[in-house]
Amino acid sequence: MSAPAGETGAKRAAPLPEAATLTNVGIVRRVYELFGGGDVTAIHELLSEDFHWDYFGPPELPWAGTYVGRQGVDRFFEIVGGLIEVEEFEALQYTAEGDRVVAFGTSSARVLASGARYTTHWVNIFTLAGGRITRLLDVYDTGTVLAALRAPSTGPGPR
Repeated sequence: MSAPAGETGAKRAAPLPEAATLTNVGIVRRVYELFGGGDVTAIHELLSEDFHWDYFGPPELPWAGTYVGRQGVDRFFEIVGGLIEVEEFEALQYTAEGDRVVAFGTSSARVLASGARYTTHWVNIFTLAGGRITRLLDVYDTGTVLAALRAPSTGPGPR
């Protein structure tokens, strides 16, 4: 049986009371605020049950891949948190149309194993439905990240 015209068959969760007062851009901004505050668990409430995250990058980038559901989100942050410390993460511009929000930004991080640092540009493309994020396409300057991950140790250095 096929889905009715205009429907993809994706599971749709009931809208969140808080999300009902937020625009799609507001929901994305809230995700970044929660991430900045280290509250990944609270991000779960802004995601659909069948949330799908594609982080683009070559196979040698340890966190490149597809993450599904809230467990996938936790797995992503577990991998990243074991390798880098994010020092700065800033969305610089938002563009929204219909059910999509595109955020452009920069981030800086320190590689835990070597102390190497990098700053990179990124684009996040969110799809939302019913006040929840259903999909994230995550595009980074992975060349800069890989160069830092491959760098020799610089010693303990400042934190």
